[in-house]
Amino acid sequence: MVKQSNSHTGKGQTIFRNIINNNNQKNKKGLSTMAHELFTRIADILTAPSEAQARIMHETLVIACYEGLKETKHGFGNLSSQVEALCRLHHIAPKDVVAIHKMRRHSNSAAPILPDDIAYDCRALALFVSAVFQEAIPDTLVGKLPTHGRITENIQIANYRYIRCIVREWDEQTIQVAVINQDSSEELLTVDYMNTAEYVDFSYLCSLLREGMQLNLLDCTVTRKKVVPRLIVVEPDYLVDISSIANCFESYGHHPLLFTVKRMGERPNNKHIVLGNFAGSALDDIINHPAEYDIKDTFRSNFREKALDYATCPDFDAATFKQDAERQVENIKGIVDEIFQTFDREKAILEPSFVCERLGIQGRVDLMTTDLKLLVEQKSGKNTFIERKYKNTHGSLHVEKHYVQVLLYYGILQYNFQLSPKNAHIQLLYSKYPLPDGLLEVEPLQKLIREAIRFRNQAVATEFWMADNGFDRMLPLLTPQTLNVEKQNDNFYNRYLLPQLTETLAPLHQLNDLERAYFTRMMTFVIKEQLVSKVGVQEGVGNSNADLWNMPLAEKKETGNIYTELTIIEKERSSSFNGYDTITLAVPQQGEDFLPNFRRGDMIYLYAYKKNEAPDVRQSILFKGTLQEIHGARLVVHLNDGQQNPDLISGDYFAIEHAGSDIGGTSAIRSLYTFITSNEERRQLLLGQRVPRVDKSLTLSRSYHPDYDEIILKAKQAQDYFLLIGPPGTGKTSQALQFLVREQLAEKPKVQISKFKVQSSILLLAYTNRAVDEICNMLTENKLAYIRIGNEFSCDPKYSDHLLKEVLDDNATLNSIKSTLVDARVVVATTSTMNSRSELFNIKHFDLAIIDEASQILEPNIIGLLSTRHAERRAIDRFILIGDHKQLPAVVQQQDTLETEETNNSLKNVHLLSCANSLFERLILTERAAGRTDFIGTLHKQGRMHPDIADFANRKFYAREQLECVPLAHQLEQTLAYNETSEDETDDLLKAHRMIFIPSKPCRQLNISEKVNTEEARIITDLLRRLYRQLGNNFDSQKSVGVIVPYRNQIAMIRKEIEKLGIPELEEISIDTVERYQGSQRDIILYSFTIQSRYQLDFLTANTFYEDGQPIDRKLNVAITRARKQLILTGNEPTLRQNQIFAELIDYIKEKGGYYAEKA
Repeated sequence: MVKQSNSHTGKGQTIFRNIINNNNQKNKKGLSTMAHELFTRIADILTAPSEAQARIMHETLVIACYEGLKETKHGFGNLSSQVEALCRLHHIAPKDVVAIHKMRRHSNSAAPILPDDIAYDCRALALFVSAVFQEAIPDTLVGKLPTHGRITENIQIANYRYIRCIVREWDEQTIQVAVINQDSSEELLTVDYMNTAEYVDFSYLCSLLREGMQLNLLDCTVTRKKVVPRLIVVEPDYLVDISSIANCFESYGHHPLLFTVKRMGERPNNKHIVLGNFAGSALDDIINHPAEYDIKDTFRSNFREKALDYATCPDFDAATFKQDAERQVENIKGIVDEIFQTFDREKAILEPSFVCERLGIQGRVDLMTTDLKLLVEQKSGKNTFIERKYKNTHGSLHVEKHYVQVLLYYGILQYNFQLSPKNAHIQLLYSKYPLPDGLLEVEPLQKLIREAIRFRNQAVATEFWMADNGFDRMLPLLTPQTLNVEKQNDNFYNRYLLPQLTETLAPLHQLNDLERAYFTRMMTFVIKEQLVSKVGVQEGVGNSNADLWNMPLAEKKETGNIYTELTIIEKERSSSFNGYDTITLAVPQQGEDFLPNFRRGDMIYLYAYKKNEAPDVRQSILFKGTLQEIHGARLVVHLNDGQQNPDLISGDYFAIEHAGSDIGGTSAIRSLYTFITSNEERRQLLLGQRVPRVDKSLTLSRSYHPDYDEIILKAKQAQDYFLLIGPPGTGKTSQALQFLVREQLAEKPKVQISKFKVQSSILLLAYTNRAVDEICNMLTENKLAYIRIGNEFSCDPKYSDHLLKEVLDDNATLNSIKSTLVDARVVVATTSTMNSRSELFNIKHFDLAIIDEASQILEPNIIGLLSTRHAERRAIDRFILIGDHKQLPAVVQQQDTLETEETNNSLKNVHLLSCANSLFERLILTERAAGRTDFIGTLHKQGRMHPDIADFANRKFYAREQLECVPLAHQLEQTLAYNETSEDETDDLLKAHRMIFIPSKPCRQLNISEKVNTEEARIITDLLRRLYRQLGNNFDSQKSVGVIVPYRNQIAMIRKEIEKLGIPELEEISIDTVERYQGSQRDIILYSFTIQSRYQLDFLTANTFYEDGQPIDRKLNVAITRARKQLILTGNEPTLRQNQIFAELIDYIKEKGGYYAEKA
């Protein structure tokens, strides 16, 4: 019987019992309710229409995994690794585990589940839910399920070329694995990783293997029931950039920790890099303009595009550069002509990208042909083998790291497109040298490909290990001795390489205890966050790079993460010397509930696929680009690299998906490294070991506004930092920021350092482009001059004439660029742009940095900027952080809390309670704990919410700050200006109350996602119709009404309902998630809670923390403080009442008379 298989005993249960006991009884009740909900869903699957069965099954499995792993250390990996971890934790019987994985595969597939399979799959899912929640399967469900699992006939593995599996156990000879990408009757497969071909050595894996680790076994043969792979890839969902792998192949060896060390150093900016960038652009231009190429075009365009690199390059010499550039161009022209004697120039494609899940790598190639016959990688630097005519250890003239790089590209072609070695021509183009030296054929050396994959495996296993066990245990190993695997000891190593390594690594071993605890804790956090962003933590929540192949197409469409069936309308060149880089595509009807999860400025992959096939990034040549325009029926994409032949961008259909990037994780590591190597007094300041300074003798240059003067003066007197808390509607950007900027600009320079007139300069930063646009808007309205650093696609077109490349004229010289930057008094950017452009500090010093939205920025993303150097002093003298830690925090995918280890006491003492909190929050806690008031200020006067709306948030969330109304005219109004006669009592209610709650009736439907609530969509639309009628000519779609929902799916549902009304003005209103509404306001806000299940409640209340014993729900706070004149809420009351604050909110509205249940 099914029931019996619930009696799991032993370790799993103990772990589970401990988890439960740690939580209170209420949580136990919650888990039981949730298990009941999931069992109900399983019963639903059996009766649901066949096209909905897989989706409900998949959603149920995702929820069960998420809930089951919530309190455990296992926090990442795709769905199969989560299922595996839970089966292990609860000791589920092996044959049931096989059935559960089979059910997971079925739920993932695009085809409907076969009627024969559905009952067995539901049985497997029920067993899984029962084990995870420790709840018996209800009798009502037992009767509907088969009593035994499916009789497995002997299923042989279908595809031995590619087996994805999970490690169960291993010894020195074999690994026992569970196959997860195809059916196999064996519960476990035995992999022999020692008796391999003589050139294959997997012995190094023995120390890397972990239970639950995923492997790709490639090109396997079977001997005596054992599988022998030719290649094993560890955790293949973790894609590593090919250039990062190649870059670690140094003459002294390639230790896996080099992968970490290489991410610490500054992004190098020297004459070789600048020349390399130029040579790359020249290659593109020469291919795009075979007949009329003119070097002047490349000079001009490259100079404008890379103005900042040229201006901040410390050893740049224009005359030498021009000479070197001309020589490179002559060489490239000769080499390109030579290449196209043999290969078809029409098929030459520039900088195509590839994603290879089989090998766990990704990258982009400089030049190849679409028939895959030719692959060329360009290098502009020096090659001593060519110059001295002696061969390397592989018997060729290539630099090893370049060799590794092209071989991995070749590996991608081999595994993604089944390319055979004899058809491939791989070449390295050394543009510093003329023919014949400048073009070297590359032998596809299997030994070196294996070595590169081995390094990749070790580096990835190390990342996983550090995420699990902490970076602190690796720190002692970061020495030149460890990294010098080859024991190199020659003159070159001792004179050049060793000093560089020592300079990077020595500071890591000179940290005091607090600095070490801080650095290692933050490094662990950043490494784990990057890992999660690659392999995922919960499917459908957050975006992980591996969703590209792990997420079923149906779910991609539902979450809006893919555009399919696009066709090309037009291909254009964005300027005369570019290739075809601007592609306009037609968007067909994407299905009823499709709502794109793309925004202007997003980095994307554009790729072609055949009519009768599913789109798959792994089988396509990818064009990387940026979304330039998004409209309902068409999209415009700007490709990073234009193509000479527009016919190369063609296919039956095109798809667009999100392109991942390692930039964020790498810059966070670099930022932490910058901080711990910065000068001591800034480190002490930011770690709470030095009291900030204040100068009370300073006065304001003028009065700005009686409500703000006192705070502006306090901020001016603070000599290190000032924290400005700006609750909703208090004019953080429009007023406070404006006055702070004006006051700083009025400053006279303290000392005249050089012959130049030195004026005070300010750096203004925010986390999102939208907030930076708002800062630009404030500066523009107040006629304050500024330069914006960033790219044109992320900047509102209204402000693009302030971008650096627009400010420069066509004939800009190196000196004019430098002086433009040095003279700029106000520079504006996002924090991520500034992190990747830190070379600006080589030539510019800022007296003040002001960072808006500081409560949304993770500490590692900002700490480096605040401690970076300009020549011998700090690049930023003092800084002001503006934010509100009671609104939404930064998005963090991992669950992060500090374990209660002894070492963490030092971190608790500096108020680092969780890395998911912002520096803003940590410094506020520091100031409050020290009892200081000089460095912290709160804006109390809010000019947004009517007092009747502000009252609840004031009582519950801002008890400390106590907001007052300014008051502005609308805050004094006694009645709402709704003058049309009422249709019924709903209208009477709208006229009478500023806060209203309308309970919605349950409306779950099997064929509709649980992230949609049709009943609430109907209520919201009816309210919109009424409000539109009442407002009449005063209705303004941008100001009057806004709708807030927790899920993007509900947006589409409400839009569909609005369309039925046939009122065009209502179709223009903004409907968005709480996260996207932060920073906005409307006269009337309608909030649809949407949820109907207990498990969704956690999602809605995830951003709650406690202050003075009171819960502060940041998401609810943002939602209810967007409204100026009226706030109307609708939700499923029984579900919402399971949460304390929601219950209090409903009761509060009831008390005031705004509760309204529709008549049945």
